[in-house]
Amino acid sequence: MTVNGRPHSADVQVRTLLSDFLREDLELTGTKVGCETSQCGACIVMLNGVSVKSCTVLAVQADGGDLLTIEGVATNGALAPLQDGFREMHGVQCGFCTPGMVISMADLIARNPNPTEAEIRAGLEGNLCRCTGYQNVVRAVQYAVAKTNSPVKMVTDTDAKKFYERQVAYLIAGDVDGLVDNNYHEDATFVAFDFTVRGREALKYQFGMYLRWIGLKEVVSTDKFTATDDSIFFEATVVTNRGIGRIFDVFMMRDGKISHHFTGVK
Repeated sequence: MTVNGRPHSADVQVRTLLSDFLREDLELTGTKVGCETSQCGACIVMLNGVSVKSCTVLAVQADGGDLLTIEGVATNGALAPLQDGFREMHGVQCGFCTPGMVISMADLIARNPNPTEAEIRAGLEGNLCRCTGYQNVVRAVQYAVAKTNSPVKMVTDTDAKKFYERQVAYLIAGDVDGLVDNNYHEDATFVAFDFTVRGREALKYQFGMYLRWIGLKEVVSTDKFTATDDSIFFEATVVTNRGIGRIFDVFMMRDGKISHHFTGVK
């Protein structure tokens, strides 16, 4: 089987439960065992794209399968939106049931990218928790949905965020004219480590060269986003045609458009 993207093979007794195999043989102890009767949901993992309660699945039934456990949800050490939501909205207390909830809700969002509160609550019916009261769990999922559906992977709803989303939309579409004409002043200055350009025509040429060299495909995360009346700063992890990169940008604003833009790569 493949577990969290890595191949594994083993000889097990026919009666071995998948939960025991994951915890004892593979030492993936994030999958919890609570009731052992398929009621509490603490042991939920993803098997071939569908959430299952691993305490009532035999390990041999997963032969040849593709599994995702809580250990595989984060990417390169960066929390997934659901994990971030549980942290930001305080959707955990003791945390024992949390791994199963995260996997269960990942399944829900994969099938329904924009669930209502009622649909989230219905999706949580198979996950029992004695200490959170569920309200913050629902908020955590709503946080993740908002962040997942945002092209810049952010939840805040401010003018600065809307500007940033618009900027990213132009970049992903490769629309250099729209990007510069709608977001930059006629005399705007663009500064990178090794060059400086000024004016819309120069900016269009520079962005055109940049997008031919590195085509932006996706913003994976946006961090350290801060905005004032006349400035916007953020760092972002992005996917380009050259792989995953880390960038940071500073925008100095005037009347809703950029007057000065500094960019760099980390």
